[in-house]
Amino acid sequence: MSEALPDVFSPARWPFELSQLPQPAYLVGGAVRDGLVGRTVTDLDLDFVLLQDAVQTARTLAKYYGAGFVLLDAERQIARVVFKNITVDFAQAEGNSLEQDLRRRDFTVNAIAFDPFTKTFIDPNKGQEDLQRRLIKMISPDNLQDDPLRLLRGYRQAAQLGFEIEAETKAAIQVFSPLLSQVAVERIRTELVYLFNTPNATDRIQQAWEIGLISPWFKSANQQFQQLLQMDLSAKKLGKIYPQLSQELSQGLRKNLKISLLGIAKLSFLCNQNPTLAEAELLKLKFSKIELKSVLAILKGRSQINLLKTRDLSLREQYFLFQGLGLLFPALIVKAMAAGFSLETFSPLINRYLNSDDPVAHPQLLLTGNELMEALNLRPSPKIGELLLEIQLGQIEGKVTTIEEAIAFAQQLL
Repeated sequence: MSEALPDVFSPARWPFELSQLPQPAYLVGGAVRDGLVGRTVTDLDLDFVLLQDAVQTARTLAKYYGAGFVLLDAERQIARVVFKNITVDFAQAEGNSLEQDLRRRDFTVNAIAFDPFTKTFIDPNKGQEDLQRRLIKMISPDNLQDDPLRLLRGYRQAAQLGFEIEAETKAAIQVFSPLLSQVAVERIRTELVYLFNTPNATDRIQQAWEIGLISPWFKSANQQFQQLLQMDLSAKKLGKIYPQLSQELSQGLRKNLKISLLGIAKLSFLCNQNPTLAEAELLKLKFSKIELKSVLAILKGRSQINLLKTRDLSLREQYFLFQGLGLLFPALIVKAMAAGFSLETFSPLINRYLNSDDPVAHPQLLLTGNELMEALNLRPSPKIGELLLEIQLGQIEGKVTTIEEAIAFAQQLL
C-alpha cells in the first residue's frame, strides 16, 4: 500500500463538498478496504458513519443536489443518497461511538475508518495488517451470528479480493453455516450473483458448497464441480479467438439485472441438470423469470448439442438451437467447452452467430402474419404462426426466396 492516498479518499472525487458533512464523519467499509488495496470499481459506493444527524445529513444533501433519497432503516438511522454512478450511505454510529461501531462489523478488513478532516485512519481491529496478509478474518464469532449472511459474504469477498480466509474464521463459518437458512433468500441470491460474476471464483463456490453454505439450495452441485471449475479457463480460451463473445459473456443478462451471461452459465452448472428440478431450485431462491428462463434455455441447448458427438446438426436443428438461445448462445458454448467439447466443434455455429446476415442464426421474415392473412384471406389463428415458421424453415433450406414464393409455399401447406 503506497503512502499516497488513492482517489477514493479525496473529497474531490465525492459528489458533495466535505464542508457539508458534520464533524466528525468517517468513511468506512468496502470503499476504504478497496482503496487501501488499490482495487478499482466501476460504480463508487461510499459509506459514512456519523455520530449524529445521519438521516438529516443525507436528506439535506439529497435536497441540495437534487439526488435520490432512501430511508433504509429509521430505527438504526441509516439513509442513502443516490447520485449518478455514486451511491452514498449515511449511518449513525452504534452506541454513538466509532470504535464500538467498528467492533460490531463482520471482518477486520471491513472495519477500517478514514477521517477525511484529519486524513487519518482509525483501525482498532488491525484490519490494515490483515490487508497486507491478504486475510479475511472475523472480528468475533458473535458478529457472524448477528447476521448469518456474513458467512457467505466472507467467501464472496475472499473471491473478489483474492484473499484467503483465516483458519479460525473458516471453522466458525462452517459451524454457523446452518444459520444461513434464517436469512431472506433475496439476500442470499444477491451474494451468489456477486460470486458468479467474479472471475476465477469457482473454487470459492465449491468451498462454500462443501461447508454447507449453499448446498441446501443446490443439493446435486457436487456432480458438476469438476466442470464448473473449468468455466473461467474456457471463457478465456473462447475470448482469445472470439473477442466479441468474451465481451458478451461479461455483459449483464439484462440492463436491470446484475448477473452476467457467464454468471448464468455458472448458475446452470450449480443447479440440477434436470430442467424440472432446476426450476424448483431457482424458484426457492426467487431468481427472476428472466434468470430462470435463461438457465432452462441453456440446459435445453446443452441436450441439443450433445448430438454433435455423433453427427452434424441439420439446418432445422441449428435454427431451433439459435431461436431457443438468442443472446445466450455464448453462455452455452462456454458451458459445453467446460464440459469437454472442443472449441473447433462449434466453429461453424459460432461463425453463423457472429454473422448478422446469416439466415439460420438471424432469420429475417419475408412477410408478416397480417400480410399472410391478407394474401390468403385467412382469419387470425395459431395456424398463422405455424405457417410463418414453415416459411422461415423453407427460407433456410432454400425452398423460399421471395414473398411470392412464400405465399405459394403457405398455400401449398394449407
